[in-house]
Amino acid sequence: MKKINLLLAAVFYTFLAFGQNTFKATIKDQKTKEKLIGATAYISKLKIGSSADTNGIVVINNIPNGEYEIAFSFSGYEKEEIEFTFPLVKQPDEILLKNENSELSEVIVTSTRINSRIEDIPVKVEVIGEEEVNEEGSIKPANISMLLQESPGVQAQQTSSVNGNVSIRLQGLDGKYTQVLQDGIPLYGGFAQGLSIMQIAPLDLKQVEIIKGSASSLYGSDAIGGIINLITKQPTENRELNLVFNQTSLYGSDANAYFSQRWGKLGFSLLSANGFQQAENVSGNGFSDLPQTQTFTIKPTFYYFIDTATTLRLGLNGTLDNRKGGDMDVLNGHSDSLHRFYEQDISNRASYQLLFEKKLKNNKSFTIKNSLSYFDMGITQPTFKFGGVQISSYSEASFNFIVGKQTFVTGMNLTSEKFNEDSTKSHLLRNYNYVTPGVFFQDDWKPNDKLSAQAGLRTDYESQFGYFVLPRLALMYKFNKGFYLRSGGGYGYMLPTIFSTESQERGINSIPALSPNVKPEKSVGGNIDFNYQRRIADEGILTIDQSFFITQINNPLELESFGFQTENKPVVTQGFETNLRYKLDDLQFIVGYTYLDARREYDPAQFFVPLTPRNRLVCDIVYEKEGKYSVALEEFYTSSMFRDFNESNTQPYFLTGIILQKYFKHFSLILNCENIFDVRQTKFENIILGPVENPTFKEIYAPLDGRVFNIAVRIKL
Repeated sequence: MKKINLLLAAVFYTFLAFGQNTFKATIKDQKTKEKLIGATAYISKLKIGSSADTNGIVVINNIPNGEYEIAFSFSGYEKEEIEFTFPLVKQPDEILLKNENSELSEVIVTSTRINSRIEDIPVKVEVIGEEEVNEEGSIKPANISMLLQESPGVQAQQTSSVNGNVSIRLQGLDGKYTQVLQDGIPLYGGFAQGLSIMQIAPLDLKQVEIIKGSASSLYGSDAIGGIINLITKQPTENRELNLVFNQTSLYGSDANAYFSQRWGKLGFSLLSANGFQQAENVSGNGFSDLPQTQTFTIKPTFYYFIDTATTLRLGLNGTLDNRKGGDMDVLNGHSDSLHRFYEQDISNRASYQLLFEKKLKNNKSFTIKNSLSYFDMGITQPTFKFGGVQISSYSEASFNFIVGKQTFVTGMNLTSEKFNEDSTKSHLLRNYNYVTPGVFFQDDWKPNDKLSAQAGLRTDYESQFGYFVLPRLALMYKFNKGFYLRSGGGYGYMLPTIFSTESQERGINSIPALSPNVKPEKSVGGNIDFNYQRRIADEGILTIDQSFFITQINNPLELESFGFQTENKPVVTQGFETNLRYKLDDLQFIVGYTYLDARREYDPAQFFVPLTPRNRLVCDIVYEKEGKYSVALEEFYTSSMFRDFNESNTQPYFLTGIILQKYFKHFSLILNCENIFDVRQTKFENIILGPVENPTFKEIYAPLDGRVFNIAVRIKL
């Protein structure tokens, strides 16, 4: 009898040890609470698991007593691993999984005039998120040129070997066709476009939104090639203080600071950016490849949160920029009759932006925007001087409201741009004054979860050139959660000025005033793109974006030997972009390829648009342990390009860079090497033409500074 009792006790304790525990829960989408049919729950230690039934319920039987980690997964969702102790005190009611697109879903885009999630917008908008802005801003804190050029279809082209200016070209079009905005307010255009990209520090940016192709129906003139909208951070009750210090191997230094905080109804932010660059002759040809530069920016912004539905914001911006390049003997203070060439550019930029937002009942809102910008720039060379002042303004009132499944935006705006040349330095009388009122209407319609459309119409009027009617249409269709199609097109226009990449390269004082016969440039363009995303195995996520585009500019204003004139045949750019992104745990592979065919139909002898590469490839491999460190390897390929004046084609080239970042609690350390293999245009050819005392320069298509190391420290308090 005693043996039987011992046997029963052993069986009982064995039963307790191995148990017959059951796990049961409903697996749902974290945000929508939708039941995830077919989701899996798996205990790897026991090699047992189950799938959710048609009610989203998953059941696992025969679980022994003890602690076990259960992994919950579903295609398109992030894996969730939770530890349970059996026997359970209480069965969980539900397990919530996070859609792996949820991070993307929370990206709110404002460039299309409605605050909407990026995956719900028919218009193709590329977003450079805050994490990327912070990383690239730490590597090159002086300006946003590096941040932008990693996007396919975006080309950062240096326009001068003397002052180091960089122009941003979208899909092969001249930089003058790209409109730069801050929080939906146009900032730079015409004469003030010069050096704009080189004077924008990224430390106060939340994200950057890029729309490629004709976008004039959204914001008026200057957006034939597209827009770059800089979205700034807003203060919260948690104080933010960021400091970035950077030093390069070519004696460039940056010290930037950003502060923001909200106290009840009041808020304040301040950006201070200070950059210094010593003149450097990397090639040894006796002329500076990097100009001597001093740039100072101060940008305070004041917020008044009147109530939960009403915000008033006033932003001020002041920038001083002094750059000098040319003969190194002159820059070092040893000029003579032979060594006397230099160019000094001094610019002052001051502006304010006023924004009032009021949310009304029944999903209605009212917005008022106003900005005023003053830009003064002088250029001095031994044989000529040039100077001028541009005063620009922008005012807008818009009203948003929702009727059923449609969101409407109506509004009016007034844009002005006045340029006055300094008559004491030049007597060419190239002044102009454009005042352009406009009205716009937009309808966003989403009849169901699969289809959405956005239609817009703008009408502008300019007293000299008349009316511009600009329709626009965009459509999006979602085949399923991981595959959708976007397509759209619209009209654009640009008022004529003498300021462009070509005039900067040739020298502004050699450009005569515009002829009375010139016409405004008008464009029509369209795009179609496919986006596909799927999970590869359990941990990998593959995203493919394939887009095709075309833009035709009619009445193009081109610089001939005798000045600007309106051509009778168009400029046409067309091509496609391919974006691949694969993420596997902490490792990311990013590939972007652009094929571009840009032609001047009016010039049968040299019909390719100069300095537009037919093929461009961007590759990134990033490994990051969140909160610990990251390593990134970057590769850029630029194919051969055509040049003007019957010169030979350019050399194709590769650029390679590596970035190491180590994160600590309150600061991060960044080590970076750009252009590891020291690729320079001056290795391919001599870029200086003519006599030393009065040289001219070849068009710049490749880096001049070569290999550059930099170390940066980012402090966050």
